Amino acid sequence: MNDRYQEDWKRIDRMMRQKGVFTDTEKEAGTGRSYYTGYEYATLYDWDQYFETLVQLYLGWDTTLAKNGVMIFLDIQKENGHIQRSSKGGEDQLSEHVKPFLGQISLLVYNRDGEIDFLRERNFFYYERMKKYLLYWLDNPGNYKGLAFWDSAPHTGMDNQHARAGYWHDSFSCGVDLASYLVRECQAFAELAAVFGKVQDVEEFRARAEGMAEAVRRLLWDEEDDFFHDLDRRTGELLPMKYIGAFAALWAGIATEEMARRMVEKHLKNPAEFDRGFRYPVMSASETGYTEGYLPGDLGCNWRANTWIPTNYYVFEGLRSYGYHDLARELAESTYETVKRVGEREYYATESGTGCGLDPFWGWSLLAYFMPYEAESGFDPTKIARIRNNRKLLNREEENHA
Repeated sequence: MNDRYQEDWKRIDRMMRQKGVFTDTEKEAGTGRSYYTGYEYATLYDWDQYFETLVQLYLGWDTTLAKNGVMIFLDIQKENGHIQRSSKGGEDQLSEHVKPFLGQISLLVYNRDGEIDFLRERNFFYYERMKKYLLYWLDNPGNYKGLAFWDSAPHTGMDNQHARAGYWHDSFSCGVDLASYLVRECQAFAELAAVFGKVQDVEEFRARAEGMAEAVRRLLWDEEDDFFHDLDRRTGELLPMKYIGAFAALWAGIATEEMARRMVEKHLKNPAEFDRGFRYPVMSASETGYTEGYLPGDLGCNWRANTWIPTNYYVFEGLRSYGYHDLARELAESTYETVKRVGEREYYATESGTGCGLDPFWGWSLLAYFMPYEAESGFDPTKIARIRNNRKLLNREEENHA
């Protein structure tokens, strides 16, 4: 690790160990497993866990908490494959399916440990449950021409982006962000299947990833606007709102080189849209709902004129993968400097650069402390690479060729 960041990393490591480790003892359903969350009220969330796992691995933690978090979700799976998207919460929230990150978390574990034996245990009990949860997304009869849909704006994780995803149970938005996460999740699950020699699953889920990526390019790209937009499955029409999750299509490798260029040059670099005070807001400044405050009827946290670190992080990774290294480096440095100056907060007001939400926050915002390191080293822990047999074999091959 780079000496420049050692003190930061030591400090957040202490905070995380003191504040972020909990035990799953929720009523009769508690598993007794320890897990990590950035929320003082001890709720384990779906996509938060992926980004929190990245922080843990950077700090040298073992993978126990990450594996336990995946198993906690898989343990509460319903017979039809549905898994609630947080370990506890209101009825509306618990009715919504967990975001597609469980396979990606498991692949992070594999890449660290060189094995993923908890998926093999009990005759592949957790492996089959993970497959079933992914198929719940992919094979929902309400999907539109191969595109899955969000149940609400809170379901997206960008709680009050109601213009693109509605309110509880509206269930109309085929999100660019959701499709991008699913492409990556199918790819990750295919690589996990490769570890166990499950050839049919490898082929199926690689094909699923390619099919969904093609559907995004065909159905969600607006040629006139030079942008990916969510789609209203009720009408088949694109939803006009521009939001940061569209750039997840770069993280997932869905965009063509030309699409990526047009999105970055026309929108991401545009001061009237995303190139604002603390880059990047999660909603374009050109949208009528762009405000650092709340609007009537808003649910949950504020995802309007606000900057959230996990979306900055995947935009950063997407920029690097399409060759925008200087822009990615600028984003990494500005994100790091702002978080270091303001402190660890749940999110940040874009225009004023002030901290918002939980204070202190020991969740996914801590990724800011690792972005400059990645920019300098070229390392991308989120990259989903093809696995040949298993990591241990790869390591031996690498040693033999050294």
